[in-house]
Amino acid sequence: MIELIFQWVAVVAYLLCGFRIACFSHGGNFHRGYSWLAAILIASFLGQSIHILFFKDPVTLWDTVFAVLLAVIIWHSKGNVAKLIWSSAR
Repeated sequence: MIELIFQWVAVVAYLLCGFRIACFSHGGNFHRGYSWLAAILIASFLGQSIHILFFKDPVTLWDTVFAVLLAVIIWHSKGNVAKLIWSSAR
């Protein structure tokens, strides 16, 4: 039962990651390399969600923690892939 909860939390976290990156508005500041990286990240997040859902890959607590941590980091950067790589010190 607990594995099913881990599975759904991980799937939702991966879908949120892909959705947030896909909805990022660059506001005219466009870099082709970062857009390719964003596309690869979106595809990998959605692919991981599909893999978990349809191939019944066992999801552990650590997979779920990693997915939630990625979702928090991506949501905090507002989906900006360049900000994930080149963050400024506060």
